[in-house]
This record gives sequence, C-alpha cells and structure tokens, in this order.
Amino acid sequence: MKKIALIAILALCSLNLLAQSTQTAIITKAYIDGSPGDSSAGIGDIIVIHVKNWKSEPAAQQNVKQLRLYVNCMEIGGPGPMGWCQMGDDAEFKFLLERTAANDSAWNAILGYPLFGGQFFDLPVAVSVGQHGQSGLPTKVNAFEFKRIYRSWFWFCLVILAIYFGVFFYYAITTPMLRDAPADLTPLNIPGLDAGNAPYSLGKVQMAFWFSVVLSSFLFIWLITDNYELITSGTLVLIGIGAGTALGAVSINNSKSTGTVKQIQDLQAQQSELNTANALLAATAGPEVPGKIAYNKFLYEQLTGKIAKLIDGLRLGKDSFINDILTDENGVSFHRLQMVAFTLVLGLVFIYSVWANLTMPDFSPTLLTMQGITAGTYLGFKIPEKQS
Repeated sequence: MKKIALIAILALCSLNLLAQSTQTAIITKAYIDGSPGDSSAGIGDIIVIHVKNWKSEPAAQQNVKQLRLYVNCMEIGGPGPMGWCQMGDDAEFKFLLERTAANDSAWNAILGYPLFGGQFFDLPVAVSVGQHGQSGLPTKVNAFEFKRIYRSWFWFCLVILAIYFGVFFYYAITTPMLRDAPADLTPLNIPGLDAGNAPYSLGKVQMAFWFSVVLSSFLFIWLITDNYELITSGTLVLIGIGAGTALGAVSINNSKSTGTVKQIQDLQAQQSELNTANALLAATAGPEVPGKIAYNKFLYEQLTGKIAKLIDGLRLGKDSFINDILTDENGVSFHRLQMVAFTLVLGLVFIYSVWANLTMPDFSPTLLTMQGITAGTYLGFKIPEKQS
C-alpha cells in the first residue's frame, strides 16, 4: 500500500515538473509607463511589456540587449529595452517608442493608410517582444491602442490649415496675389488695368499649389510621426521649379509690357510727325498737297488703330480661372495644358505617398526633369504669347 502511495506521489510530482517544463513565455499585459491601467501609448511614450513565465526563456535571459519590440508581428528596429526587471518567474521590459532610421519603414507600414473612422486616431495593434531577427513571443495583447494622432494636436493643426486656406483663397480671389501684374500705363497718360482684375498667372498658381501641398503634408506627417526632418531633396526641387517658373513668368510679362509701352510711344511719335508734316503741307500750295495730306491722315488712322489694339492687349482683364491659366491669344494652349496636367499628376502622387507611406516622395531626377521641361516649355512659349 505504501509503495502504491509513493508511486502516486512520484507520478504527481513528475506531472507537475513536466507541466512547468512545458510552460512558455507569453505577453500578458502592456501599458504606458506610470499608468498600469492605461493600455495606450504613442510616439515619444515609454511602454511597459509584462512577460509571464520569462524564466522559461533561458536563452533570452542571457541576451536581453538583443530583445526588440514587435508591433503587429513587425520588428521595431533600434536599441533594445531601456530597462527591465525580473519578478519571480515573470519579467517586465520598458521600451521607448521613437522613430529612428532603423525603424522608420516599420512604423510607416504600421501607421500608414489612415482611414477616417474609429481607427484614425487610435489604432489597435498586437504588441510583443522577441529576439532581434527572429519572431515575437506569443501575446495576449492584441488590442493595444496606439495613438496614431493625438486629437488635440490634430484639431489645432486643422484650425491652422483652415485659417491658412481661408486667407489664401480670400486674397487669391480679391487681390493680385496670384495674378499677372498689370502693365504700367502711366508713361502713356492713360489709366491702367486694376490689379484685382488682372488674369490669373499659371506660374504663380503652380508655385502656390506646391507650397500648399508641402505645408499640408508636413503637418500631417508630423502629427503621426513626431518627426520634423521631412523635406526631401526632390521636394525642394519641386518648390524651386514652382518659384522659378513664377519668377520667370513675371519677368517675361514685365519685359513684354515695357516693350509694348515703348512701341506705343514710338507709334505716337510717328503720329506727331504726321501731324507736323500735315501742318507744313497745309501752309504750302500745289496740286499734290491735298493727296499727301489725305495719305498722311490715312497713315495716322492706321497708327491709331494699331495703338488701340496694343493698349487693349495691355489692359486685358480676367476671364474665368480655368480660361486664365489655360488660354492665350490663340485659345487653349497645349503647353499650358501640359504643365497643368503634369503638375496635378505629380501632386496626386505626392499626396498619396504622404498618406500611405508617411513620407514626402523623393522624385527621381527623370520625373523632376520632366517637370522642369514642362515649366521651361511654358516659359518659352510665353515670350511671344499674349493673355486673352
């Protein structure tokens, strides 16, 4: 009987030891440091990961520095835990949630493609830890709320953008901010075109488009990533192309206006010479005098019509926004349409990259060259053109 009892006790002990030996480490809890009841965190916070049965991972215990945070089964590269402590069979690890060059692509994959809805601000994620280059431990934390965007900062930035676009559109419509500068007609002693009625400038509109896209993208990415080193070389080139195109268009317009005013002054001088010649002819006698006077008057009227046409060209007012940026004296111009279309296409690609990858795209030299070619073509055709 005693032998049977002893065998039973030994069997129970063996089963207990076997059960302990088969226990595996598992993540049971994750929370923001200092608030055990708060199972949410964002970039810049310290997250605490509780591992049950940590003692069952002897290899991991020997190489704690190689532990990495895993979010949605993706390893977050960078340094290991900033601190840890063992509590009996369990352990807790502290990780700083930060974006570095080593983990930027992982964070972008996790936090990109934000859709408006319940997960726009807080994204449920699975959290674990594991050895570098391997896989995360099993986890029960499958709905940890990662603060993709802090609501207060989101609404603050949205207000800033609303103010910017409100001011922008107000002044774009009511002032010459995005319009061609009217020709200065004071040398001709006639009133010029009111600045607020001048046609919209395609060059200035493109410059404003790229600035607005980059500003909005910067705030959007910064809200999610807490990173402000966002401007790529390709972005700088795009802004530079926009600014250069606007500056070139303004210079060409000013040069053409000055040249046209000088041409009108020369024609007016010819009219004055014709008047002087007719006055001298009227003081003389001869059968050919009436014919010469009539011919000079005919020339005078021709010059008058040409001057009026040139002045009308300098005083052409706005049409609709689309017509202003797409048309010249010959109607819709392909070089203008080409510039508008390619700018819109690159703008859509830019916005999609910001939304999906949380980065400003660094366009290849080929695409940037294409954008530069369209801008150069526009400026080249603008030299002989007139707005209509």
